[in-house]
Amino acid sequence: MNKKAVELNITTIIVVILAILVLVILALYFTGGMKQLWQKITPAASAYDQTDLEQARNACTLYCSLNDKTSFCTHEFSVRTKNDKGEITGTETKFCDDKDVKATGEQECKAVGFGADICERT
Repeated sequence: MNKKAVELNITTIIVVILAILVLVILALYFTGGMKQLWQKITPAASAYDQTDLEQARNACTLYCSLNDKTSFCTHEFSVRTKNDKGEITGTETKFCDDKDVKATGEQECKAVGFGADICERT
């Protein structure tokens, strides 16, 4: 049999399609389009996502319940600061006895004797 048409194997076609797909993804990655695509795919904030202050409050409440004065007074929390638009502008270092952090766990801390003057920092 004398065939004049070019034969392409199915495997070759699949490999070519995958190679083109990889090239498109690489082009998106290097041009910054991947970030925009990812923001469209994923939600803005997850329902289980906690803010930095909430994480700090939870940790401080745990330190109070464990009666762990050392961790309560020395653990530093890096809290992101945001502007009015919600953009991150920097970070602040907070401790368990800072007024922003102890708002929710203050009653638990007072119950075990962790008052406002328990941590003395210079």
